[in-house]
Amino acid sequence: MPVDSQLTVTSRDRRTGRHNAGFGIAYGAMLMLGHTLIHPVIVLAFFVSLISDSYVLVGLVPALATGLVAFPLLLGAGSAPGRAGRLTVGVWASIFRAAAIGLLGAVSFALGDGTPPALLVTFFVVYALYNLASGFANTPMVDLTAYSFSGERLGLVFGQRNLWGAVLGVMVGYTIARLLGGSDDIPASVAILFLLAFVAFSLAAYAAAMMREPHRSDGYVASLGHQLREAPHLLGNDYFRRFLAFRAFLSLSAIADPFYVVFAYRQLGVPIDLIGLYVAALAVGRFASNLIWEPISARRGNRLVLQVSALLRMLIPLLALALPPLLRWSVIADLGLMGGRALAYAFTLVFVVYGVSLSGQALANMAYLLDIAPEAERPAYTGLLNTVLAVVAFVPLVGGLLLERFGFQFLFLVTFLIGFAAVLSSGSLHEPRFLRPTPLLARYGLLTRSRRVRG
Repeated sequence: MPVDSQLTVTSRDRRTGRHNAGFGIAYGAMLMLGHTLIHPVIVLAFFVSLISDSYVLVGLVPALATGLVAFPLLLGAGSAPGRAGRLTVGVWASIFRAAAIGLLGAVSFALGDGTPPALLVTFFVVYALYNLASGFANTPMVDLTAYSFSGERLGLVFGQRNLWGAVLGVMVGYTIARLLGGSDDIPASVAILFLLAFVAFSLAAYAAAMMREPHRSDGYVASLGHQLREAPHLLGNDYFRRFLAFRAFLSLSAIADPFYVVFAYRQLGVPIDLIGLYVAALAVGRFASNLIWEPISARRGNRLVLQVSALLRMLIPLLALALPPLLRWSVIADLGLMGGRALAYAFTLVFVVYGVSLSGQALANMAYLLDIAPEAERPAYTGLLNTVLAVVAFVPLVGGLLLERFGFQFLFLVTFLIGFAAVLSSGSLHEPRFLRPTPLLARYGLLTRSRRVRG
């Protein structure tokens, strides 16, 4: 190709990147706003717990949110970089996602408190369709964002998304507190949240439609069958095998995620309006911790980020178990700290730690995989990892069964033990950026010695 043709292509891509920057930030911010308004672990889990006595159904909410989103990609339905029409797929899937949430809002208004069984069935059917649409939308839009910007500009786009996501998350928390605290008809209040999410997702779909597709060569997307055929070869990579075991344990520790808010409401008597405070705390925890995670990742590597995230994950069920008796302890109770809503406010710490842990995982999970996987085989490694995690994502259903059988304390203890297993398994990870990595807590001999990179 002549030099002037290369310059023309580069110039076109730069113009496309500048055009896409503003709409990309708007798309991400509106998407985060919509997801926060109907957060599956807090808002929707709490909503289902109010219209159903089944903890298994409560656990089904985050299971669908994680498992079904990955399903289109596992079937090879995602779009590869450069594949024709990937933006069109993303836009139409975004429109369908918004329509599904709008339908949930209309149905919730129509049925209300009168027919909870019908509302419950409709909710799960439409919510499943919503998550499938999200799966078809996510891959092409992530590809489009990644291939529209250079590394530095890409960081700016994601940083702006996180900033506005945190600001809007605080506003969402206030909105939820006002809606739930001032209404006797909870389904109608949640219906308003659905309709607000519909507006946010519609704006996200509009921003996606305004983006332009950069010129890139065809990429590669592996189907589920191909991933399964490649599994023996991929599992021969010792580093990937250890990372897969760690990720499985870390994902299994989500077994109690949708039940913390139910525990706060049913067991601790937390006022319903403070559910909004918990949503805001999670959003702020996720954003603020990025200021810490990114320097750690840059200076010490993603392995340390994953290890600390696992430690925080392990602490969440301990906090849920320890806060109530701690604040009732006579030494603290005599200080007058138990007056009013003290316990309800203290429980906010659970969701702050939860948000900080999620932020670390989001930053380091994929980055670590890209570090250890050979470049030519990265799609196959990613596909196999997603296949395993899509199955593990349904673990909250098991959590619901344990909760119905044995109660909250037993479930939180099991969650702690799984989190402890994740922390231990993180000790077998290596840090590919350094020849002599220092494992977390290695000086205390608590974790397995890190392996040296071969070659």
